[in-house]
Amino acid sequence: MRGFISTASKPFFAFSLLAFAIALALNDPFSTYGFQATAQGLKPGRKYTTIERLQPERLRAVNEGRLRYQRFRHQVSLETGFRDFRGVMHAHAEDSTHTGGTRPELLAAAQQTGVKIVMLTDHVRPPSDFIKDSWRGLREGVLFIPGAESEGFLVYPQRSIIDAHINKTFKTREDYIKLVKAGGGNIFLSHVEEKDNWATDKLDGLEIYNHHTDFADEGDFMKWLRGSFTNPDQLKQLEQALAQYPMEVFGSSQDYLEQIIAKWDRDLQSHRLTGVSANDCHHNQVFTIKAAGPDAIEINVVGDPPRKVTTEQSPRVAEMLTGKKAGEVIAKLDFDPYERSLSYVTTHVLLRELNEDSVRQALRQSRAYVSHDWLCDPTGFAFIVEANGKRTGVMGDEVKIANGMKLRLEAPAAGLIKLFRNGRPIHQAESDKLSFAIDGPGVYRAEVWLELDGEMRPWIYANPIRVT
Repeated sequence: MRGFISTASKPFFAFSLLAFAIALALNDPFSTYGFQATAQGLKPGRKYTTIERLQPERLRAVNEGRLRYQRFRHQVSLETGFRDFRGVMHAHAEDSTHTGGTRPELLAAAQQTGVKIVMLTDHVRPPSDFIKDSWRGLREGVLFIPGAESEGFLVYPQRSIIDAHINKTFKTREDYIKLVKAGGGNIFLSHVEEKDNWATDKLDGLEIYNHHTDFADEGDFMKWLRGSFTNPDQLKQLEQALAQYPMEVFGSSQDYLEQIIAKWDRDLQSHRLTGVSANDCHHNQVFTIKAAGPDAIEINVVGDPPRKVTTEQSPRVAEMLTGKKAGEVIAKLDFDPYERSLSYVTTHVLLRELNEDSVRQALRQSRAYVSHDWLCDPTGFAFIVEANGKRTGVMGDEVKIANGMKLRLEAPAAGLIKLFRNGRPIHQAESDKLSFAIDGPGVYRAEVWLELDGEMRPWIYANPIRVT
């Protein structure tokens, strides 16, 4: 089928964008130049560029803001009839040379961060079987569901499909979707920014936020970063920032992905389509800088061969080598340990009990919401529909319009609540609660944004309620 894309044909997404920045930089001499941040082209809610967000005063302000939200966080009184479980999707471990983390490390991070559901997405590597050779079931309180990032999708088949990959028995995108969904498997569109015209009517959902995607347009930041590895002042700034404000550094590129949200809204008009988040975590954005003799440093990146930069290429390297012996570590920057990735963004799934069948069904029915948990714990968030004071539906449900029908929302912290009908904003208010009288049918969804350091950042994306 025209437009059918295999994983092998899209290698760009197979490695760290930060590593990509270093690879680009090493094709020409490093320089110590700085970069002027520009206010042009900023995305919704932004006041600062990513480089500006990384300045100490900005990091400190964001840290103080999110701690303030957490301090005044309260329990939600609005009931959904379900329990709220924190989950992550698009998670890599032990599945490629460019993946730096292991499954036991991922489990430990899930336990540390309160994540109860981990939906793995191995890179397909026949004859290794991403279902049979992976983790499945409860492990020390964390539910693992095996899957893969393949053919442009996140796939979670019920049984092994590795023979189909080996023998190439699927010829079209539709063939592959049927293969994955057979017997109750789940499939989600991944890296949606490249697939704006892909049909989604046979899918369970799509990634409405992908951390890798969000970082893909950070060209100025990547140039600034590459300069930091040979500039002792910037390198020290980065080390201090990661030590003092690790989550603020990790979240410095956070944006609202308008193109992807617009596709979600368009496709929702004709069919259910669950919005989920993608951590795309590998624990591979680890950079170690070592002395490589009297006139060079060596930069090591997970999954990439070591690269040398000489004092001739970048004069300030000489300052970094002062008092260092060959092989001695000058700096180590670990941007993405699993516990940081899992704290950043999650998909909260509404369940009555924690098991694989319940998770699969909830994701098919859109009983879930996406949250940037690093801003504030959203657990308990509720978005429901009532008729005459009685709950008639929750996120993902389809209900018939009735007299006295209202949408109700409650979050554990006050923010800017935005309500949409058929993709168009119809109401917004600063509050932790919303009660909105419905005057007609439509696909209703909601977002909650938080203000930090004078910027508005998206916090919660609720899956829609369809009123007919």
